Amino acid sequence: MNEKTLVRYYDAPKNSFFNGELCGRDGDWHVEYRNDGPPETDLFLSPGWIDMHAHIFDGFGLFGTEADAVGWKTGTCLLVDAGTVGEYTLHGFTKYVMPTIETNIRLFLCISPIGVIFHHDYNAMQYLNADCCAACVAEHPGLISGVKVRMGSETIRHEGLEPLRLASLAARKGGVPMMVHVGGNPPYLKDMEPYFEKGDIITHVFNGRGGDVWNPDGTPSEALQKLIDRGVWLDVGHGSSSFDFDVFERAARYPLPRFLMGTDLHQSSVKKLVRNMAVLLSKLYGCGVSLEDILYGVTTGPATALGLTDWCRLSTIQNATLFRIVDHTETYEDCQGNSRTFHKAFSTEAVILNGEYRKTAAIL
Repeated sequence: MNEKTLVRYYDAPKNSFFNGELCGRDGDWHVEYRNDGPPETDLFLSPGWIDMHAHIFDGFGLFGTEADAVGWKTGTCLLVDAGTVGEYTLHGFTKYVMPTIETNIRLFLCISPIGVIFHHDYNAMQYLNADCCAACVAEHPGLISGVKVRMGSETIRHEGLEPLRLASLAARKGGVPMMVHVGGNPPYLKDMEPYFEKGDIITHVFNGRGGDVWNPDGTPSEALQKLIDRGVWLDVGHGSSSFDFDVFERAARYPLPRFLMGTDLHQSSVKKLVRNMAVLLSKLYGCGVSLEDILYGVTTGPATALGLTDWCRLSTIQNATLFRIVDHTETYEDCQGNSRTFHKAFSTEAVILNGEYRKTAAIL
């Protein structure tokens, strides 16, 4: 790595791109501004990509993936595990899995103490306890950043809204945001809406399973508009069953709030449909999302949602992603059998991970 490399860098506070030079060496990196003219290189640099929705409890249950394979090796510097880990399984994760991970991580603790092993998290409702969950959050402030609950007909049977009520209570007691999986109906978003607060996250927001997140014309439903107005984050949460091109394209006809670019990478989606963060970004870019909004959704947005105040600073770089947008024709599928053919793709080149420059796998 040369001590100075020409880059087109993303200035997160300004939500704009500038020409600059990446300068320094391992442990001492920064970007120097050159000008704000036309691009002088096709190599982009941004604060380190954050995946707000992944499953990294490797070897555990249906979902856990190898964190570094979906993390720094493919351009993502911080992975947020979205509820794979629960109070009862946290010790096993921190003892046996976390020491194998080099990518930065945070956890959203599952309200079900066993975490997400299979599709029904709440078989033992008597063990869900908001006080215990909140206490566990408080004991791990540098690791646990929120509480996760799955609400959708694919996970909820007779439990109704009770898991959501407990998750909301645990999040408030723990002083952290709540992330809510939405999917098939019931339950309905209009019934879930009162449990959300500002800073919470609704994930799988563009899924094609439920019918009450967006109106048929693509405008937000009354319940979703209330959440948007309240300051609730929207997250893609693509996965293997939670993203629909048709739903997204209808919604994108109207002004959308900037949203988070969670992949929902797990054992199934990592094999097809998503594969890595660059594939998700390529899909959204092909659908017409601006490069500025994409970078916001993978840097500033999630950093703000997690309370990471210094993540996007480029005067002293600890974590950054270097990537190109290349000519590449591919037909991408969503989770409902729809497909789109796009001709540009994100290709990662390297990361700076905790101050260390590392080449990544240029996988399209």
